[in-house]
Amino acid sequence: MRRILLPLLLTGTWAACASDDPAPIVHVLSATPDQIDPADDLHDDVRITVEYEDADGDLGEGVAEIHDCRDDTLTTVLPIPAIAPDDVVSDGAKITGSLDLYLTDVGAATAATLPSVCADLGITALGADETVFCVVLVDQKEHAGPGDCTEAITLAP
Repeated sequence: MRRILLPLLLTGTWAACASDDPAPIVHVLSATPDQIDPADDLHDDVRITVEYEDADGDLGEGVAEIHDCRDDTLTTVLPIPAIAPDDVVSDGAKITGSLDLYLTDVGAATAATLPSVCADLGITALGADETVFCVVLVDQKEHAGPGDCTEAITLAP
């Protein structure tokens, strides 16, 4: 079973100007470790650190979708707690910051149908001993932004 944790590194800023596009933008900074062992509970967790930008400040109380590119059915949805103060959200002010997303108990899976999210973000067929995770942020008004993906993560045999 896959347990999901979403401790947040709530570093962020907000500004008074908003963009016409309300969808949040994400950029993957890192994914650690660079090798996991799905058969070993002590070595099957992944931490993905991302930067975000949300033009209208309502990313908090949205979700982070994490797509495991080995198969279309391997998607994890993590709730994002409130980030910005209520007055920032109601004013529609831009916010930026970073999040640490944690996937625990990443299991074994055979590479099957490449998710369209992964393909759209430039991921091609995966090797039998690797995976890639693509992150899409969705704000509380269900605006899904463009995603970003990790580098390949090696899977221990």
